[in-house]
Amino acid sequence: MLKSELKAIDYNAVGKHNVNNDLIERMLDHIGSTDPELRDTLIFNTLGKLIIEDYLTDNQMEHIIEVCRKNLFLGIEEKESDFVFTRSFSSLVIALILEKDRQSPFLPRDITIKVIEESMEYLNLEKDIRGYVEGKGWAHSIAHGADLLAAAVRHPSFNNDLFVDCLAAVKQCLFKETTTNTPYVDDEEERLLFVLEALIDKGLPISELENWIVDVSDTLEELKRNEGYSLNFFWKKSNMITFLRGLYFRLMYRGEFPELRTSIADFLKQWHNQLYSPNE
Repeated sequence: MLKSELKAIDYNAVGKHNVNNDLIERMLDHIGSTDPELRDTLIFNTLGKLIIEDYLTDNQMEHIIEVCRKNLFLGIEEKESDFVFTRSFSSLVIALILEKDRQSPFLPRDITIKVIEESMEYLNLEKDIRGYVEGKGWAHSIAHGADLLAAAVRHPSFNNDLFVDCLAAVKQCLFKETTTNTPYVDDEEERLLFVLEALIDKGLPISELENWIVDVSDTLEELKRNEGYSLNFFWKKSNMITFLRGLYFRLMYRGEFPELRTSIADFLKQWHNQLYSPNE
């Protein structure tokens, strides 16, 4: 019923600020559906269009963000359950509303401040890091959580005192325990890089970013000392190397920070030599 109703929406007939509250509520009730067509193709895309193109009232968007904020932590202690779809897609909707509010403010400042804090908390607490789930579609919690955190950093309510906390959340993601016995395979590292780009645009001192890269590398080195060449070490190594390579090229595309790019290249070379050229 909801599927057919969403497929049949005539946006010209709906009109701006005339969306039925019952329809919004039913979409929110099924935002974490395990049916990928309903969840991803229909509910998320419909909510996205309604948010971005000004179909909703400010009160409706405030209601949506409040429901999605609660959803962010639903079943958060579980490593592998269907609640991940609710959390993950709620985070995407919050990100859209934050972006909308950045362009044309309507949310109370106390709400945006709480959302910014919760965006970091969500990434820190998320245990289910699956990307694509066979038969159920994209969970992609880390990628979607990164989209939310990047939107939070870009928002005017973001306080630069949170730079360290944001970097810590990204690092936490690179070293999360895997539930799939693989490193990230669905571009999670690429999405996390958007957080770093947003931080740089916000004024993150490059010296602070360089110190963070040293810390990430040191953490991997400590893991190797503790576990040797374990599978867990190689999974985390893959996450970090892929992330640093991506950062190198993102900075190159931007034409910025050649000294930092050189430092990243040095780290990559050191790890390559340590693992694959032990006699050098």
